[in-house]
Order: sequence, then C-alpha cells, then structure tokens
Amino acid sequence: MNIKDNKSRRLINKINEYAEYIGKENINIMEVCGTHTNSIAKYGISNVISNKINLLAGPGCPVCVTNEEYIDAAVYLASKYITIITFGDLIKVRGSNSSLSIEKSKGRDIKIIYSISEVINIAEEIYPKNAVFLGVGFETTAPLIASVIKETYRRKIKNLYFFTSIKTMPPILEEIFNNKNRNIHGIICPGNVAVIEGEKSFKFIYEKYKIPSVICGFNPEEILGGICFLLKDIYRKNKDKSQVGFENLYRKWVSDEGNKIAKDLIKDVFVVEDVVWRGIGNVRDSALIINDKYAFVDAVKKFNLQKFFSKDTYSSKDKGSCRCGDVLLGNIHPFQCKLFKNVCNPENPCGPCMVSAEGTCATHYKYSIYELKS
Repeated sequence: MNIKDNKSRRLINKINEYAEYIGKENINIMEVCGTHTNSIAKYGISNVISNKINLLAGPGCPVCVTNEEYIDAAVYLASKYITIITFGDLIKVRGSNSSLSIEKSKGRDIKIIYSISEVINIAEEIYPKNAVFLGVGFETTAPLIASVIKETYRRKIKNLYFFTSIKTMPPILEEIFNNKNRNIHGIICPGNVAVIEGEKSFKFIYEKYKIPSVICGFNPEEILGGICFLLKDIYRKNKDKSQVGFENLYRKWVSDEGNKIAKDLIKDVFVVEDVVWRGIGNVRDSALIINDKYAFVDAVKKFNLQKFFSKDTYSSKDKGSCRCGDVLLGNIHPFQCKLFKNVCNPENPCGPCMVSAEGTCATHYKYSIYELKS
C-alpha cells in the first residue's frame, strides 16, 4: 500500500488519533468476507494502523465452513461412478477419512471447473452418466447456482444434479453476537454479500446489538475509510455522544434493497433451513436448500444423502490440534495455532482455513503475517 498517498495517509492518521482517544487497550474489529481478509493482509493494513486495533477475520470463507459430512457425501457420490463437478478450492478439503483430491488419485471422475457455465456442457457431454455439481457458497454465488438449476429444469436435462452447501451471512453474525464471550467493537460487513442482499440486511447489527457496522469496498483506501468510520463511532460512544451506528460506503454497488433480480432467483429456487457450519455447529435458518419445485435435480433426494447429516449433535472432526474453528470465529489469529506454518501449510493443509484461497490461514501464510503486533 502506498501510504504516501495523501488521502490514505490522512485516513491512517485519523484512525490512529481515534484509537488513542478511545479508552480501550484492544479495539476488536471483525471482517466477515474472505476478500476483505485477503486485502487487509495483502496491503499490510494491520501494520500501518495503531497497535490497539485488532483486526479479526470471521467466518467469511464458504469452503472453510462447509462441514465434514458434506465432503463425506461428495466422496461417497464419487465412489458410485458419478461424475463430480467442482471448483478447485474444495478438492483438498478433508472429510472424516478422505478428500476429493484423494479420490481423484484413485481414478474417480472428478472434474474441476473455473466457471459455472461449464456445468451443463459437461453433463450433456457425458450423458447418460450422472453428474453432480457441488454448489458451495454464500448469497453471492447463490443466484448463479439458482440460474443453472433453472436452466437444467427448463431444458429437462436428466443426468445433472446439484449438491448444495449455500450459507447465509446474517444468521452467523447473530450467532457471534449472541455469545457473551465475544468482544467485538465494530464490524466490516461482507461487501460482496451486501451487493446481493442490500444494506438493509445488515442494519440489525447496530439496531439490535449496538455494534457499529460499515459496508465498504476492497481497495486499501476503501477499507481504511471503513475502519475510520468504525473508530469514530466507537469514540463517540465512549464520549456518550450519539452514534451513527451504520454506514454504507460502497454505494456504487450496494443499494438499500440489493439486487432484486438476484434475490428473486434465490427466492424461486431455495428455501431456508438450519445447517451445520464447520468448526462452529448448527446455526438456525442459515442455509439455502433446493425447494420442492426443483427437487428432481436435488442430489440429496436423488441419492439419499440425508443419512450423512445430523443437526442435533456436532463436534468438529478437524485432526490433531487444528484450530480452524477458533480462527473462523475470530477467537485467535492463524499464527496463534501451533500447527500454523511449521506443520500446516498449503502443501500440507491440516484444516479448511489453509485449503481455500479465501481461507484466513492460507491468506496469512501467503502474505507472511506470522506475529501479532506488539
């Protein structure tokens, strides 16, 4: 980051001034978007702002919070001579005993794609063999998956099924805020999700929990602007002054109501249900599940995958001393896990946070952020 840029320098100075004025030893700011996490690390933002400001990464990586049972079910499908279609960052994530990468080495038919537009073409090329697309994501990717499901329905494609693990952001934020042990002073909202859902979906953070929140973009200046807003609002609270509470600094992309076309697609194809988040547990009303109208393309129903899932009990199966669950909740930084770097790395990932390109551990490893600021 070019901190010689006048606007960036002014923002950094203002942030640091507010940090000194606020009577807290640690000011905890959480971002819940993998793109924000990547930008903060890439541009070294933590290194140019006050040591009192603790930037925490929340559960903003969809692959990282995909539970082990989902991977187990995908491995099971691959063993039944079904073609698995997936994006590459899911392939190395381990389930209870295996991963898609391991299964591919055994000769299973697993195709890695770079665009969702490839899904239908692959299914048509291999007909009549069955294909299952692994649709993992948040609200950002849900409209794209929904559009392919609708096209499959329209064209009556008989050998393509969808195995989805789509989670939504507001419920997991509620889960974090309702834990009394959380000590979050400000939230950088997920900008990409906000483009779809609109700013209204995140106003509850201040209205209900009195935690200042901001929607901002992803370049250094935009992130610094978001942090500056939060610090100013925290400062106002400490001085018993009225707070703004919420601000949308990403108005060029995020409207009040969001993207109506995308939201209508989601509403047409999915229903809301509970789901397990890896390393966290069951979160109510946080999943988008294929509805009855499109049930004929639902891999869960077609291949009887319900047996893999239970929302009643949950315990993380991450191996050894992996602390991905704590990383996902912002309880620790990656370098506070004893496996980080020395044992756990992109070539030998111990948990999903080191597997996905959006994972906090992978991001911190890539940009060599190993030590807490003193």
